Amino acid sequence: MNGHLKTIAKDAGIEEHFTTYTIRHSWATIAKFMGIPAKVISEGIGHNFLKNIEIYLKSFTNNVLDEANEMVVS
Repeated sequence: MNGHLKTIAKDAGIEEHFTTYTIRHSWATIAKFMGIPAKVISEGIGHNFLKNIEIYLKSFTNNVLDEANEMVVS
């Protein structure tokens, strides 16, 4: 599968590493930033435990955390 993805990436002019892992990671990260609950993301990428999802999700940017903090303390 990853060999085919490498071909697709080359044809599309994508120079970054392009594998099933990066696609799953990207999907999970985008879903997180869209506000989709971690439980839904976890199921969407085939994980049974929420703890496993953390390897796919990047931390929110400081701006997002700052805005959340401002909402809570205001």
